[in-house]
Amino acid sequence: MKTNIAALAVPLIGLGLLSPVSADEPSPAYLSLGYGHHEQNDRFFGDDRFETGELIGKLGGRVNNWFGVEMRAGTTINKNEDNLRALPGVKGEYAIEYFYGIYAKLSWANHTAFTPYLLGGYTEGKEKLDTDLGEVDQKFYDSSYGAGVDMDLSERVGLNLEYMFYYDKDNVTVKGPAASAYWKF
Repeated sequence: MKTNIAALAVPLIGLGLLSPVSADEPSPAYLSLGYGHHEQNDRFFGDDRFETGELIGKLGGRVNNWFGVEMRAGTTINKNEDNLRALPGVKGEYAIEYFYGIYAKLSWANHTAFTPYLLGGYTEGKEKLDTDLGEVDQKFYDSSYGAGVDMDLSERVGLNLEYMFYYDKDNVTVKGPAASAYWKF
């Protein structure tokens, strides 16, 4: 599956990076760095939900004013640590070691600094639970979707707010808001 994503991602991002949107606009390619505050259904610690914070990098491009493609990668920088539900007195620390994916972005092109969008694609990753008794890791994958808004601060720099559902399978979800800064090149 990873090979399929890579084989599809390179030409799609290349289309976005090389396709001119219009002669008077900057290049449609962008690079972004942000923070996601993600909530998960708790299956380890005994609460209903727990939260982690992820550093997220994005590389994308617009094919035209309405459609674009984006690749993302991220990792947990704010882990969740608590006593394990099944083993009282044993501490556990949860983190998403990495996640990555490719997404199609449908934007509402307009003449303001705000560009709302819908996003859909595919995400893979690996989560890790580190305990006093050892380490357990597991890979995950699922279709992903979300919505957000890009806010241009200048011709090349802007801010982004969004809400994403990265994973929703077997009564476990990874979802939440994210904020980032982007640079168009």
